[in-house]
Amino acid sequence: MTAIPVGYNPMLVTLSYGIAIAASLVGLYLAGRVRFGQGLVKPVWLIGGAFFTVLSALIIGVSIAGLYHAAITLNLPEQDLALASGSLSPERLALMIALLAIGLVLTTLLMTIYDAHFASRNGHLATSLKKANRELKSMVSRDQLTKLPNRLLLEERLEGLLVKSNARKTQREFAVFCVDLDRFKAINDSLGHHVGDELIKKVAARLQVAIRETDMVARVGGDEFMIVTEENTGRIESVKVAQRIASSLSKGFQIGDNVVRITTSIGISLYPAHGEDKHALMTHADAAMNHAKESGRNNVQFFEPGMTLAAAKCSRLENRLRAAIESDGLSLFYQPKVSVFSGDIVGVEALLRWYDEELGNVPPDEIIPIAEDTGLILPIGEWVLRTACRQSQAWQAQGYPLLMMAVNLSAIQLNNKNFVQVVKRVLEETQFPPEYLELELTESAIMQNPDRASMILRRLRELGIALSIDDFGTGYSNLAQLKRFPIDRLKIDRSFTSGVMTDVQDAAIFRAVVAMAHSLNLEIVAEGVETLEQLAFVRDLKGQQYQGYLCSKALSPEDFQVFLDSRVRTEVEPSQT
Repeated sequence: MTAIPVGYNPMLVTLSYGIAIAASLVGLYLAGRVRFGQGLVKPVWLIGGAFFTVLSALIIGVSIAGLYHAAITLNLPEQDLALASGSLSPERLALMIALLAIGLVLTTLLMTIYDAHFASRNGHLATSLKKANRELKSMVSRDQLTKLPNRLLLEERLEGLLVKSNARKTQREFAVFCVDLDRFKAINDSLGHHVGDELIKKVAARLQVAIRETDMVARVGGDEFMIVTEENTGRIESVKVAQRIASSLSKGFQIGDNVVRITTSIGISLYPAHGEDKHALMTHADAAMNHAKESGRNNVQFFEPGMTLAAAKCSRLENRLRAAIESDGLSLFYQPKVSVFSGDIVGVEALLRWYDEELGNVPPDEIIPIAEDTGLILPIGEWVLRTACRQSQAWQAQGYPLLMMAVNLSAIQLNNKNFVQVVKRVLEETQFPPEYLELELTESAIMQNPDRASMILRRLRELGIALSIDDFGTGYSNLAQLKRFPIDRLKIDRSFTSGVMTDVQDAAIFRAVVAMAHSLNLEIVAEGVETLEQLAFVRDLKGQQYQGYLCSKALSPEDFQVFLDSRVRTEVEPSQT
């Protein structure tokens, strides 16, 4: 076999190598841009530097050019050459090899793109996992509504302060605050949970402004927040922080069309005076907050040893009250309302009573605050209304005259969005005539949300229900404010009635209230009348009704029936003589 002589043009050979190397550089550049454009890796010229990029291009380029020249210089047998010479000229062979080279580059580029696609998916997956981890960490340590730290993060901060303090020879004071919104449940029930959520977010924002940058505030419950202060925060500095918090939250919150006003009860425990571990400090701050609520709300209390016993008592009282509701353990007593001029029984007021086997007789001023704080006031209130209406119907069925039945309302009931529907349903179920129902509510209950109260009271008045203000004179409103409400009568608080014969100021206040009420066509009911002299004082001022021990205390249904029988006998006997 003889070889085919092949000649080389040095310039063309050099040019072919240059073209191959340039093509390789372009391929490497494009491959790098594909991956870098996905945000996955840096391009090859940034990873290995220019030296490795050029080296890679030289290797690929020399390989392509070498493939071409090896094919040109290939020795072929004569018979194969004779066969090829008619169909495969050197030019066609060169074209074929060039196409193969281009195909090689394109195939490599396509494989790079395909690889970049999978790398992109893996990259997105990695990014999603990182994001999920961040969100999971946030869920574990942050409150999702307010984005404040939650109890877990607060406890970590508290533990850190305790570790630092224990590492020193001298302990440095700091404080733990428990901040609770007063009657928050009433806002949720009356205006809706969306308003309640928005209020919580706005409260959180104000708390962050009110405290110092080095303090931490966390949301630990529905409407409960806790604050851990920095070190060197003693009693005096804690009072200043509490005052800033109370002042900040006392301003109205604009939420949609509503202006919501709230107060706060704040409890404070100090390290190390009130505890040397996180559990004691947090528990004692909570106990102090509960004591603030029991003391009338809207105040600040530092922890004292007896408060834990009071908190335990409240918890026990709540549990027993829930059991009483489930077992029908509550009852109603009835106190008559008497005409000042005729002495006739013109109405009756239903009063809640509770006797517990463990606690004994629990007074209403202990029942109502617990019921309001826990939301139990709504089912209790509905039960009271239904039971009073049924009892009045039962007395009528036994031949007694139908009396005006007065039932007390809580502010939470009044602000409940379903309250009017509840009243309608009870009246329909009991077939009690609405014109014989009187609802009594306090000044403070009306003034919590005057616009809403006015709307609700007008709807009740349209049903024919009478409305009265209970314990008038003990709240913060006045007759000028009350004239906007559809009120029928005022009940003057017993604290004024009791002093009309002995205290000049009480007598003056009583006269002024009666005069203003008459000018507004409102009837007067004097509470707590115990003597004939007090009754004469009310009669001289033309008051219409009275309640009090002069006539009768509150009685059980059976005793009230006996009382009615005795009144009938007393009125009939003189006419028979």
